Parts: sequence; structure tokens; C-alpha cells
Amino acid sequence: MSTIVQKFGGTSVGSTERIKRMAEKVIQEKKKGHDVVVVVSAMGKTTDTLVKFVSDITTKPSKRERDMLLSTGEQVAISLFAMALQQRGVEAISFTGWQAGIQTDSVLGNAHIESIDTKRIRSELDHGKVVVVAGFQGVTVDGDISTLGRGGSDITAAALAAALKADRCDIFTDVDGVYTSDPRFVPKASKITSLSYEDMQNLAVMGAGVLHPRAVKHAKRFGIPLYIKSSFENVTGTLIHGKVKQNEASPVTGITFEKAIHRVDIFDCDDVEEFRESFMCELASRHIQGDVYTQSCRNTLSVLIKEEDLQEVLFILEKGKGRWKFSRIEERSNLSKVSVIGRNLKGRPEIKIRVCRMLLENAVKVKLIGESSISVTAVMEKRDVQSAVECLHTGLGLDYKNKIMASM
Repeated sequence: MSTIVQKFGGTSVGSTERIKRMAEKVIQEKKKGHDVVVVVSAMGKTTDTLVKFVSDITTKPSKRERDMLLSTGEQVAISLFAMALQQRGVEAISFTGWQAGIQTDSVLGNAHIESIDTKRIRSELDHGKVVVVAGFQGVTVDGDISTLGRGGSDITAAALAAALKADRCDIFTDVDGVYTSDPRFVPKASKITSLSYEDMQNLAVMGAGVLHPRAVKHAKRFGIPLYIKSSFENVTGTLIHGKVKQNEASPVTGITFEKAIHRVDIFDCDDVEEFRESFMCELASRHIQGDVYTQSCRNTLSVLIKEEDLQEVLFILEKGKGRWKFSRIEERSNLSKVSVIGRNLKGRPEIKIRVCRMLLENAVKVKLIGESSISVTAVMEKRDVQSAVECLHTGLGLDYKNKIMASM
């Protein structure tokens, strides 16, 4: 008997009617003879509502109490989902993260899963039950509830699939697969029906919101196929696995973007490279993703971060000012970043040249541009992001008329 993990996001379980519809998908797999573990996010915008409650109370919340509160959204969803299955005559039991044996590190608010004790889950599966697990959460070694950050239910699902040696992990969402860019933002985006772990990781790290990069990491490590599916349409999705060959003639996989980022410039660093290395270690220890650029002509570092990480980064800089010896910092908001994603892009300098030319021709004023082996990234005013994404998507041959059927 095979094991299937199915994950349902917040939109998929946004109402009791939707929960009942998603329960039917679980029953279909159960009828095929599979053991099924379900991972569920909080219903709809529940987490956003809880975050608003926090901001109404305090500007400096305790991370422990914040995680305690945010974890409750998933608890509501899993109990309702289990009841929906029971109503249809399917034995089911719901578990919070700690009940499911998910242990994390102690970086509250953005914790990483360190281990999963699957004994209790396996026992319930052996008794013929569907196990419904709260996504987005676990427990620290000290017994505190921890959350995994935005998109954390993806991580829970992939990590459980790996721990259970599942045959497949289905990610049900409000889009019907992975596209060359967000189809809700770029109407001409093309669906990619098959992607390698590496290409999906690159897209996710640089801002593609359909799947969390740490979920891809868990799946890749244990060779678990991930299947991105629509919750509402019966159409072919995107299969992510390790057997896709790269098309060397087409180095670009897609275009990603983040609408709201902050740029922090650190001026007059005594030793830019030493500071850069030390600063990146500090970010990593707190699980903060930041793009760090060196501008050696001015002994300046620039770091691009998500809005929710700004206060933490400013705290790190203030705390380390004496050690790192810089003169001042400047923070800039109302910025977006757009990234062209592919492989070995540093070995293809013509890609960066084309990106710069297309943005210039479309009157997009670039504030900062950088490149790595997997991306060419441009920073611009937020108002220019739509124009930038569309012109790059068309100019690099990614529009739907050039339909992509496998990863490049």
C-alpha cells in the first residue's frame, strides 16, 4: 500500500463548503487503496486576521506569544477537515504540529524543521485512518509552539512526505500549476508541466509564490515527487521531480517578482567583504533571506529584504555597528524586484545585456542590478514592476504562444 501526502492551502479550505469539496479529493485517493496524510493551512485570510490582532495590541510582540496565536488558525481547519471526512464515513483524526511529532529549531516565527517522529502518524494509518496535520507549525526542544513562516504548510507537507517515504506529495492550490510567471499578473504566462527540483528551487528562492523553497529542498533530498494541482479545476498540473533534462538552447526558466521589498544601504564599511560575509551569517542564523550586493567603489553594501524582515535587519545592524564599523545606513521603500531565472546565467552575459536593454526601452528606471548563476535581478520603483515583468516575459520568448511543456 502506497502513502500519499495531500496539502490544501488557505484558499482551498476558505469555507466549510470548500473543506467538504477538498475532503472528496482525499476520499478518492483513499478509495484507490492509498494511506493518506493531509496537511491543511488556516482557512482563507485567518492568519492575516490574527496578525492584525497582534498589531492592534502591540508593536513589539513576544515571538513566543505571536506563534502561540498564529498556530490556532490551522487547528480550526484540521478539526473541521477531519469532521468532514468522518461525516462521509471515513475514519480520520487531526493532529497539531507537536502531536504529529514535528520538532523545529528555536527561531520562532521562521523555524526550520529538524526532525519528525512519525510513530503516532504511522499507528493511525495502520488503523485505516486518514491523518489530518496542521501545516505551518511544530514544537521546539523546549516545548514551545513554533511557526515556519509564510508558506510553511508547503514545508510541512514535503517534510512529512520525506519522513514517511511517501510515493507522492500533492500540493493543491488556487493556480493549476507552475507558470513562467504568475498568471494572475502576466496573462500570457505559459504553464510548465514538468520541472526539475533545481529549476523549481531557483524559481521559489527568487520569489515564485506557488511553492516554498524549503519544501522543494525536503522533496529533493529524499526524491519525493511534488505535484502542483488546482483545487478547483480538473486539469494537468506541474510535476516536480529529478528526471527532467535541461534544454541548453533555452537558458531562461521564468520571470519572478516581489512587489514590496526594502533596500538597506550600509555606507563606509571598513572591510566590505569581511562585513558582507559576517552579515550574511547573521541573516542565515535567523533564517532571513536577503540579496546582498557589494558596491566597493563606495565601500557600501546594499541588502534587499522582505518587508516583514525589516525591523529584524535594522536590529542586527544596530547591534553590530561597533563590530562592523560603518558610518550610517539608509533605508528605501516602495521598491520591487524582478528576476530572470535560469541556469548558468553568469556564463551567458548576453542575457543581462538583453534585460538591461529591454528595461531601458520600456522606460523602466533600474535602481540596482545584479546577477548570479541562477538569476539576473533588477530593482525598480514599485510602479514599474508590471511593465518590467511583461516586457521581459515577452522579450525573452516566454509568452504562451511559445508554450513550454518541460523545464528548460
